[in-house]
Order: sequence, then structure tokens, then C-alpha cells
Amino acid sequence: MHKIFGLSLLFLLAPAGAQAANGTAAELLAGCASCHGAQGQGNQALGAPPLAGQDAAYLARQLSNFKSGRRGYAGQDASGQAMRAQAAGLDEQQIASLAQHYAGLPAVLLAAAAELPDPLGAARYLDTCAACHGVQAQGYPQMQAPNLRLLGGWYIDQQLASYIRGWRGAEAHADIQGMWMRSIATHVGSGADLAALIGYIQTLGSQ
Repeated sequence: MHKIFGLSLLFLLAPAGAQAANGTAAELLAGCASCHGAQGQGNQALGAPPLAGQDAAYLARQLSNFKSGRRGYAGQDASGQAMRAQAAGLDEQQIASLAQHYAGLPAVLLAAAAELPDPLGAARYLDTCAACHGVQAQGYPQMQAPNLRLLGGWYIDQQLASYIRGWRGAEAHADIQGMWMRSIATHVGSGADLAALIGYIQTLGSQ
């Protein structure tokens, strides 16, 4: 499940995005839209998560982390490296403007999975994730914890794998939230436990 998609296209886009970072607002948005979609809906084939409706402070922090190397630092993390190249030329005002733009777009809420919640997944989520992300996975802006219902199970799976591998959240690079998440991810478990946890989040959908 932990595949990174469309890497060749991401790398082709990265230099253009870095150049556009010093351009107009329209050029900045065009660079983002090439992977994340014109409406911030994301693109699983490119490994690009949805951005629309996500908390602005969270989005700004992630862009700042890419710019500073607190995220996208691992050479094995090809999609993170591509995003780091995209963010390299952004200044603080551009980061804030992009974050506000995508936060203001209508959220693309994912349809809830049809199956009943797995009791194991529910228990794992409530014990491990709910304190920061909310009982309904709605996120807590005051904690800069994103709304997980907007991200898609494929992306949550990919990012948990990155935390476990140290591609995100490594103490030598990450911010405090990233380090917390890595600590949590390493205790989530794998295999059936992880699948049940992600499956449970997907059953929440747009509730």
C-alpha cells in the first residue's frame, strides 16, 4: 500500500514550480494545481493529497516545513523532495496566501465507506488518534491537527509509513508536531491493526 505514485511527473513539475514561486499569484496557483487540482481536490495517481477546506494554519505550517527542510528531507521520500523543491522559493506572504486560498475552497468530503466500522479500528482510533484529530476525525485547528476525513485512506497510509520509516518526524529535522506524530505512528501497529484503523477513518466520511 505504501507506493509513491507519479514520481517522474512530480520531478518534472518541481523545477517549474520552483520558478513559479517567484511569479504571480496565478502562476503560483497553476504550479499547485498541476498536482493538487484546480479545486484542491488532490490526485491519488500523483500522490498529491486534497487541500481544499483544510485548516489554513496547518497548510501554512506544512509549506514552511517543506521550505525549511523540516519535511521532505529524506532522500528516499521522492514526493516529499518534490514538494520541498516546490516550496523552496516561497516567501512567508506567498505561503500564507496559498494556505488561505486552499482553506477557503469547498472541502471535498469523501463518501463514507459502506461497511460497518471495524470494532478493532474504532478502538485503535479512539485510543491513539482522537485526542488530537477529534472523535470524528474532524481535526483540531488549535492543535494544527488536520481533518483526516479530507485526506483519503491511501494518503494516511502513505504518511504513517513515512513517519515509521523516519522520512517524516525525525528528531534531527522535524518540528515538534512531526516528532509527536512519529512517536504515535510507531505505536499504531501494522498489518491488520493499521488497515483497521485506516478503514475506520474512512467509515466516518462526511459525518
